[in-house]
Amino acid sequence: MLNFIELPADGVRFEQLVREMLIRSGFEVHWTGVGADGGRDLVATEKVQGLLAPFSRKWLVSCKHKAHGGGSVGVSDVTDITDACKAVGAAGFLLACSTQPTSGVVKRLEELQSEGSVLTSFWDGVEIERRLNVPELFPLIHQFLPESAKSQPWKIFATQSPSVWAAYYKDYFLYLNCRIGHAFPDLREVEFIASKLESIALPGDGDSQHYIRLRAVYFDDKHEQFSVFADYLYPHDDVASTIKPAALNKVLQSGMGLHQDDSGMWYLTHWDIRYVPTHPHSDRFQLDGAEHYDRFMSSFTVGFAREGWIDEIEDPDEDDEISF
Repeated sequence: MLNFIELPADGVRFEQLVREMLIRSGFEVHWTGVGADGGRDLVATEKVQGLLAPFSRKWLVSCKHKAHGGGSVGVSDVTDITDACKAVGAAGFLLACSTQPTSGVVKRLEELQSEGSVLTSFWDGVEIERRLNVPELFPLIHQFLPESAKSQPWKIFATQSPSVWAAYYKDYFLYLNCRIGHAFPDLREVEFIASKLESIALPGDGDSQHYIRLRAVYFDDKHEQFSVFADYLYPHDDVASTIKPAALNKVLQSGMGLHQDDSGMWYLTHWDIRYVPTHPHSDRFQLDGAEHYDRFMSSFTVGFAREGWIDEIEDPDEDDEISF
């Protein structure tokens, strides 16, 4: 859970956090003048892909940082919304606050939208935390809330591509990829993917231990489905003990939904598990060496299987090429 008290009470850093969130989400952002409360509002231009043609619209963004006192944002804190939007040519108003708005503020925003005066929305502290929990925004937690970041299991870094991120999760190093840079789902989905792999009881111990290492997760936002890439590392002289693809697939169910309930399934997920024989006694042996990533980046970044999905590949055998 994020502690917004880390941000100074004057609200400047909170405003900067919201600004960076908007920029990384694809908005064009600039400051307006200083408001009556001493804070600066933002104007954020949203690029929208319409049914017939793309268009843009402006949002006036008002930031309220009350985490130090713990108070809610009241009606008196948000006044003249319609006039303020007209003054900057904004079609929408967004309230961003580190605590929460009162019911009176929520009602007022709903009334303005129902009247057709202006589009309205609000981000409270919970919504801001939820929005930060995606790859393109997650590094902002480390930048603005370093103490809160210490309790997070993730570290995420940008790459040369806007839709590819390098990440550390627990003791994994992996790549996160998606078709469109701002479309990757909540990181809790990747945590769930990792937990499914970790639920598989693997044979061996010590130098004879078998491992499944998560390498990459690709999200196809058009079809809302995942491609998961992992390696099954086993001692080269212990192929007989490996859990075979069919048994793994009973747990993973490649091609089926990551989640399902009585209404159906969602996030269809394809699992690419590559069997990798190793020499655990070798000085060159590494669970997460570069050789497990570099030559497969083309698959990781487009979501295509390396050698086949887990429900398609054959059992490993003693003739497999040895990898260190």
